[in-house]
Order: sequence, then C-alpha cells, then structure tokens
Amino acid sequence: MEVVAAYITDGTGRFLICQRPKNKARGLFWEFAGGKIEDGETPQQALARECREELGIEIETGGLLGEVTHRYPDACVHLSVYRATITAGTPQLLEHEALRWIYPSEIKYYSFCPADTKILNIIAGEHDGKRNKKLGDKGEKRAVRYLKKQGYKILERNYKDPFGEADIIALRGDVLVFCEVKTRLFDSYGAPSEAVGPAKQRRYAQIAQRYDQSGEHILRFDVIEVFKGKINHIENAFEGGGIDGKGGARQ
Repeated sequence: MEVVAAYITDGTGRFLICQRPKNKARGLFWEFAGGKIEDGETPQQALARECREELGIEIETGGLLGEVTHRYPDACVHLSVYRATITAGTPQLLEHEALRWIYPSEIKYYSFCPADTKILNIIAGEHDGKRNKKLGDKGEKRAVRYLKKQGYKILERNYKDPFGEADIIALRGDVLVFCEVKTRLFDSYGAPSEAVGPAKQRRYAQIAQRYDQSGEHILRFDVIEVFKGKINHIENAFEGGGIDGKGGARQ
C-alpha cells in the first residue's frame, strides 16, 4: 500500500505529530499527517488532500525527506514522507485524538508507529548535525580569539581546498600554522584531539603544501581543543603521524 505523509515544520525547529484514533489499527500511536495515495493521484496531490481532510490546512510540499517499507500484521506499507509547510489554516482535530508540535529532542517521549522509525532517525540526525555545527562554530570563534591574544595573525578560517578544509590558518613570525579545532561538551568519546586521525593529518599536509607553494615558511600543524569550557592548544600535534599528546598551553 502506497502511503504519503507530511513532515510539517513551523520555522522554530518544531514539527507536527498526530495521535491516531483509538479505534483504528495502531490506535493512540503517534504519526505524521497523511494517508493512502488514491488512484490517479500524485504523492503531492494525495498529501494536500489528506492534510485538508485531517487537519483543515493547506500546505506547500517540498522535497522528499525519506521513504521506508514496513510490514505490519495487517498491511505492507510503503511510506514516503515529504517536507511541508502550512500556507493556510491552523491544524484542527478533525480525525486524530491529539496534535503536538515537538522538537526533535522530544521524539523519545512519544510512541510512534513502527514504520516512522527510520524517518524519525533522519529528523534526529539533521537536528544533531545543526547542533554540532553551531557548537563547532562557537569553538572556532573561541580558538580565533585565543590565537589573536597569543600574537597570531589569522589568515584564513574554514579554508577550502581540493584536499579538504582547514579550520584556521594563522601566522606568527615565519611559522605558518594549520590548525584543527575540536569542540566537545562531553568526553564520552575520548578527548577531542583523538578525532584527528591519520587520514585527516595527511589532508592537512597536502593543504599546507599547496597553500605555501613558495616554501618560505616553517609549517606547523596544531590542534586546539575546546573542551569543558577550556582551551588546550597542542602545538606540533602531528607531522605525518599520530597525535603525540605533547605540548599544551591551557587557558
């Protein structure tokens, strides 16, 4: 059975979930708004109709968020979930037991239909990615302020090269520093510097060779840990090998 559903967001990070009627299969489980695609309908047409019938709203359908096939005891469902925004109306309880606007971090507090699990994982992953990017940006800004105080001239931030990206490129005297910034709130996965593996070290070396084609500078590869509110600057953190753990100007 072909089923379509809407990942409706409100612009504040929340999305809409609906509680199934208690007298239906999987009663009182939570789900996305949507339903079966009727003969002759496109997924977008079916989704617009279902949202109109179930919620009394008009929507604009965006791209496909994800799809999954799941076999229930009573049916095999192929579910396609599309991104959507409300263009007219306010969601109403026309068919469901309840409606909620929730943040991705609140998913764990609700019991969803099993077919939705993969889609919910995609949503949670997107949320974590945005959160990690914000955390990384904050850490890099702290690292830049720290380096400037130490007398470094910041030449580049988030420098992109065919070999990869360098978080910070800085200069002090004749030493050209390529710096990887690692930010973390918790140590459950080890120290941040441990995430700078051999492959990333090789990419930094290749970036440095292309960047300093004149060869007039001393090249150095540092790691700055922004960890538990402190900065640990590891100079000469690597040189074609692993993190040596030496050095460290703690702030």
